Amino acid sequence: MMKILLENILTGNVLGTTLSMIWQGMVLKHRSTDKLPSWLDYAKSSNGGSFQCQAVDEVKMAVKSIPIMLTAVVYFILFNQMQSTYLLQAERMNLGGQEPGGFQIPAASMQIFCWTIHSFTNAFQELVIFPLLSRMGRRPSPGRFLRIGIGMVLGIAAQIAAAIVEIYRKEDLKETGGFDQIVAGKVYHSAYLSVLYQVPQFLLMGVSSALVVTAGLEYTYVQSPVVLRGLMQGIFLLILGLGGLLASAFVGIVQAITVSDEWYPDEINEGHIDYYLFLLAGLMGLDFCIYLVIVRLYKGSPSITSIEDGSFNHTERRPQEDETVLMPQDKRTNVLKFSMGNS
Repeated sequence: MMKILLENILTGNVLGTTLSMIWQGMVLKHRSTDKLPSWLDYAKSSNGGSFQCQAVDEVKMAVKSIPIMLTAVVYFILFNQMQSTYLLQAERMNLGGQEPGGFQIPAASMQIFCWTIHSFTNAFQELVIFPLLSRMGRRPSPGRFLRIGIGMVLGIAAQIAAAIVEIYRKEDLKETGGFDQIVAGKVYHSAYLSVLYQVPQFLLMGVSSALVVTAGLEYTYVQSPVVLRGLMQGIFLLILGLGGLLASAFVGIVQAITVSDEWYPDEINEGHIDYYLFLLAGLMGLDFCIYLVIVRLYKGSPSITSIEDGSFNHTERRPQEDETVLMPQDKRTNVLKFSMGNS
């Protein structure tokens, strides 16, 4: 039963085929005494494996892009501060509406500044920047690595801006004593400092996300063969989600380390959220340095061939006596195809 299930998983499945190739490369590398440039090269039919050279080379290219995508995890931890730390900060700032009949700004609505500038930045790039560069005889679109790098730097700037706002918010509380503000039926002891002071940090995150997310998705699309594009973009979005989970875990770690003088307590008026935000900025700075090193070492493909003719196939090979057979011999020829039809 398990054998049949494994066959069904690996048959006509891009992810299954890729995992099968990776597994075979590791197994054959362990058995072989030859030294090849990459462990995936052992899966090539020319080196005794079961996959066409072109197929292996394109999977190698996709695998090389994963370290770059992983550097985005820290960025997405920063990105998730808008739904957590920034919101807690906004609830304890002056939202207005204190007078009878006055309008109170919803704390969560501050994110509209992020998504508005995010959309504007993408449109501005497509309609103004890229055409202008093209007319000047330059590359029609700035390098994706450059845009991701700029986005990371702007993400750092957003955390610093939020930390500065927090410093002034705490000073205002100390000097004026603050006031009790009802937000969504709950009472928060808030500073008189207007919530609009948060606008710069949301604008910075908006431009930053427009650069990092858009360029990141473009990169995973362009630097992957046709049949792996959906898979690689899925991995990128998985990393985005992972950033959200790690953001919560990071708060727990900080709380555990700073028990004696909490940085991130349940009531942030009693903590040091500014320290926490500066810590995130420093962590992102370290991640940015790692990103620069990886990009410098990265050797991408100037042009990925489009495998739309079904040539990205698993090839026939007679197994040796001591070889682990991945599939029954009668199914090996037509199994594990990378084609648009099967994906």
